Amino acid sequence: MNNPTMLSYIRREQTVLGQLLTGYTDQTDAALAPAPTETTHWLILATASSLNAARSAQGYLQKIAAVQVEVVDAEHYLHYVPVNPLIDTVIGISLNGEDAAVLATIQKVKAQTNVFVLALTSQLDTPLVTLADASFDLLTGHETSPYITLSYQAILLSLMFLGLRSATKRQLITPFFANQELDEFGLLIEHINETSQRASDFYRKFTIDFGLAPQFTSIGASVLAGTLAEVQTKFTEIVRVPTHGYTLNAFTTGGYLGTHDNHRQFYIELNTTPSVMATMQAVKTYESRLTPHIYTISLTGEQPTLNDEQTLQLHQVDDALKAPLLAIIPFQILAWYIAKAKGINLAHPIFTDFQASLPK
Repeated sequence: MNNPTMLSYIRREQTVLGQLLTGYTDQTDAALAPAPTETTHWLILATASSLNAARSAQGYLQKIAAVQVEVVDAEHYLHYVPVNPLIDTVIGISLNGEDAAVLATIQKVKAQTNVFVLALTSQLDTPLVTLADASFDLLTGHETSPYITLSYQAILLSLMFLGLRSATKRQLITPFFANQELDEFGLLIEHINETSQRASDFYRKFTIDFGLAPQFTSIGASVLAGTLAEVQTKFTEIVRVPTHGYTLNAFTTGGYLGTHDNHRQFYIELNTTPSVMATMQAVKTYESRLTPHIYTISLTGEQPTLNDEQTLQLHQVDDALKAPLLAIIPFQILAWYIAKAKGINLAHPIFTDFQASLPK
């Protein structure tokens, strides 16, 4: 792929995630072969968008694999968190396999415990793989865009697959149930390109309104905490205007106080508990009195209560824990197109002397 862009990588998501699905058994079996037979406590170490992806997979991992999963910023764990002796599995995530904080934190944990270490990476000939007991190839290759999209999705799905395979190998679920789960993942993967196209069409309807936005906020159920954090990350990096990602509870307990009439708000609606869905509708109704810039990303399969054409309807996702696979895609697409419309050249980084100004 010559001179790939962020959009180029978004357009590869369906293909690469399909490859991960095709290689599911062989890939996960090889990665988990040295893993302990009995496992109860996983520690996932990552930074930046990789951390957001891991947080997006956390709920599914805990439910399907029946393990306690800690997802922690590697730098924070390195300097401020004592090693939990109950940890039996560590997953270190680094796309280039050279993240200094991830490497140092794994060394810290290995010095104090006898843990199984799995490297999740797109580069296999690296220090992370050497340090680990096993590795899992994300199949993305080197994503040259610093604003990762394809790799984000690959991390998310790979972690879910590792949890599913671990549960199967430990006979917590039947092979039949595991195949049903894989069928559901396959259906979601089949809708990735469609999701991207719908998001592109949605952008074209509201090009001017998005381009003039002085602030963006995304709001969703707590199961989407990782997705919301990634929206905040991507829009801040790419669109370069103030952006926040709030869980519904965080928004109702304080975030709502920042609303103003030029505020662009995105509500991500899922099929989740009735109380959460009711609260979401109540918040959206209230906020629509304060700003007309209310947009909805819906994965419920339901027609919008208010037919204002400001709802992007996507494929229905019945399992909220799998919803992050599709929920992030509209924001990846919107960030790209809004930046382009604003004349932001993502191929030319700004503040190029910033990293050099930091202490070594």
